[in-house]
Amino acid sequence: MKCPSCSTDMESGFMYVRGFGGALFWAKTKDTRFFSRRGLEQIDVSRLSVGGAGAQAVLNAARCPSCATIAFKGH
Repeated sequence: MKCPSCSTDMESGFMYVRGFGGALFWAKTKDTRFFSRRGLEQIDVSRLSVGGAGAQAVLNAARCPSCATIAFKGH
């Protein structure tokens, strides 16, 4: 897979999301307040984890060794 930022070959690996109830959120803006969920889309890590999700989820991911961009599929 080529990096979408710099076109370098990406390294295959895993991304670890730790913490009970650990969640990832995505938004189009950078100014959502901590206690707000307005404009945030939750990424269900339990569906993406390669070994279930409890205290941690393990997601298939790729990382660019050049610019450190990380990519994973969210659906």
